[in-house]
Amino acid sequence: MSEWKDGDEAMVTLYRVHGHLAEVECGDYLRTVHVECLHPLPTDPHQALKDAVIEAAKGYMKEGADVALYRELREAVGALEAAQTPPKPDPVEVFYQVTDGQSMCGPYGWKHCKDTRDVCYCRNNIASGLAAVEAARGAK
Repeated sequence: MSEWKDGDEAMVTLYRVHGHLAEVECGDYLRTVHVECLHPLPTDPHQALKDAVIEAAKGYMKEGADVALYRELREAVGALEAAQTPPKPDPVEVFYQVTDGQSMCGPYGWKHCKDTRDVCYCRNNIASGLAAVEAARGAK
């Protein structure tokens, strides 16, 4: 059993509801709680897409190899996959946003930056942009 702490939310099974009171199953006996203490379970944001995939698959299995049903099934599966795997951020866009387009040294500046790496604005800006790109690549 997991450790419970203040503020944790727990799922309960409602046995019977009487107006403002509900009987909740608690092992072999029932406890009475006020219905204002109960909250709905969080909804899955992808549930409608999952349901569409299941319904399309059921229809396809019932009707046989119908081209329209197969297309509907493929579209439903594609929508579900797209929703569950958001597109990865564009590395160039991430770099540009972090560096605000001010990242490059001119030829003279770059020679100067090679000698003063710790204080070089454009070198530090490029390093920040590259770090953000690496972080975005790791984001799922």
